[in-house]
This record gives sequence, structure tokens and C-alpha cells, in this order.
Amino acid sequence: MPVNMLKPAPIKTSSKISSKNIKAPKEIGTKKATTKQTAFAVKNTISITPLPSPVTKTESTTIDIKKEANDKLLNFVNIRKILNNCKIGQTMTQEQLTDNFEIPEEAVKLVKSVTKTAENELSVKWKSTWLVEKVSDAELEDGKMKVKFKANKMYMSGNAIGIKYNRKIYNDLVIVGRSAYIPSVKGYSWQIGR
Repeated sequence: MPVNMLKPAPIKTSSKISSKNIKAPKEIGTKKATTKQTAFAVKNTISITPLPSPVTKTESTTIDIKKEANDKLLNFVNIRKILNNCKIGQTMTQEQLTDNFEIPEEAVKLVKSVTKTAENELSVKWKSTWLVEKVSDAELEDGKMKVKFKANKMYMSGNAIGIKYNRKIYNDLVIVGRSAYIPSVKGYSWQIGR
């Protein structure tokens, strides 16, 4: 059909609502002053009951054997035993370290032999270290290690133990409890142990 033959659709008229039919709720219609309530007002009080005091147990507490063994591996006592109880020039194998100095086998698992070369210096020969070097940033090679103890910190230097960081090997390390860091690198530290 041609466009001029079409008829427009009729316009719908909406039914008008008179203002008499609209009713406001009573709350709005009244001119009563409303009291403002704070948003954090307490509606229902909460009763607080104190916790019962803990009962002291006479039973012996169980000690975590893994944690205790891990603490023995990580403390400075093992290195201090070697430095204090060996003569300069004395070489000890892994078996002698565990038998004579009561150092746990796990602590000297990688050590082939240790020689005390000076008052605070050890010469270390390692067993196969490729697995440790593959899974960590440690770089172990046969060499000397100087050790100093100051204010609960152990300062290590020498080429026996190194840490790879940003394609560079650092041999100066500071060990404090279970954590270690490189003094010349700010913000880089790691945890020792499991």
C-alpha cells in the first residue's frame, strides 16, 4: 500500500487520577516532630559472659618430635661444638661428627669432612650437592668458611657456602635464629628449615 493511504493509530488517553483518590499514609500526613536516631544506636543489649578460666592439666604435654629435631638442626650449637672441641688441623668425617660431638645425622648429611683451620675457620668438603643446589638458591663447594658469633647472630663468609641472587653468588651471610639474609642486599631474606 502506498504511504499516503495509511491511517495513524488512535492516540490513547490515560485515565486521570483525581487528587481526592490519593491518600497519604498517616505518618506523613501528621506534622509531629520526629526524633532522630543514630545509625549505631543499640537496639538490643548484649550480655557478655566471661570465659571460664583455663583449667591446669596435670597430664604431661606431648612434645612435637619433628619440631624439636628441626630446632636441633638449625641452631648454632652444632658449629660451636666443632669450633670449641676441635684442635686446629684436626679433620673429622661425618661419622666422627655424629659419634664424638653428638650432632644429628640430618645436620651433617651433606658433609664429607670438616677440618678446623683456624680459631674461627672451618674447611668443608661436601658430598654430592647437586640436588640441594637444584631445589634451592644455595651454592656449595669445597672450601673454607669463617664463622663469627655476635649478639645471637652468626656471620658466615668464605667460598664453602654461597647464595645465588640476581645471577650473582653472595658468600657473606648472616643467620639469626631460623632466618638468614645477605647483608649487602636489602630486603632479601629466607627461612632455614622445613
